[in-house]
Amino acid sequence: MKRIYIVLLFLISLFITSCYEDPFYKLDVYVVDSNFEPVENANVVVLVRDDDGQKLPDSIVEKIGETNSGGVVSFEFENLGLFNIEVEKEILETNSLICGKSNISLEENETKSITIQALEVNCN
Repeated sequence: MKRIYIVLLFLISLFITSCYEDPFYKLDVYVVDSNFEPVENANVVVLVRDDDGQKLPDSIVEKIGETNSGGVVSFEFENLGLFNIEVEKEILETNSLICGKSNISLEENETKSITIQALEVNCN
């Protein structure tokens, strides 16, 4: 009888420990132009800034990516937080720059998405 309890306890503990999955924090950034067309090869930076807009020196979060042909870039993080997103793309044909920025808060086990419109007037 003791063996049955031990085996049962072992199986229950195995089941409980194997069910836990680490949480994930994902972000998809969509970049569009003034005509709401996808912007390919735009530089996207995700980071943490303080109330004055300065990059936090102790921050371990700074992700950099480039949008694909659909204007999308995806990021994964180890924890949740409130992040600044900055977008920049140089338009060689017109020798101009388009930019955009926004903020987003991530949530556990959810892929958040945001669309940022990159325009010349947003570059300061």
